Amino acid sequence: MSKKLILCLTLAATALFACKPERLVTPSEPVKSLTGSWQIIRATRNGTDLTSRFDFTQFRIVFTDSTYVIDSLVPFITSKNGKWAFDDPTYPFNISFAPADSPVKSAPMQFPISSGVRNLILTFSPGCSLNSYQYTLQKAN
Repeated sequence: MSKKLILCLTLAATALFACKPERLVTPSEPVKSLTGSWQIIRATRNGTDLTSRFDFTQFRIVFTDSTYVIDSLVPFITSKNGKWAFDDPTYPFNISFAPADSPVKSAPMQFPISSGVRNLILTFSPGCSLNSYQYTLQKAN
């Protein structure tokens, strides 16, 4: 009987100490950064491609950690320089523009990587709610 008890205790101890607890590794999502100068590479209005119909080459929006400066005017969510913010710095789905002396305007956004290059896709209506623009921006070289 004591041999069986010792054998059971040995098996129980072996089972208890043989397994190492797994450390849960939570993947970390990188913080999304807009810092730099961005240019429009594609533009649509109500689903119609405007890229070849309008000269977007002069447009630049320069983002710093919390501010933005618009270099050239095109129909955009805002026409004045100011501050910007994501709704969530890790998983942003909206971006807000707070131009000086004007109300804050928000737009849904996407931040995909296409062909190895980060894009910023903004969807907005600059005035008339019947017109919906979608701009795809990339960092300017």
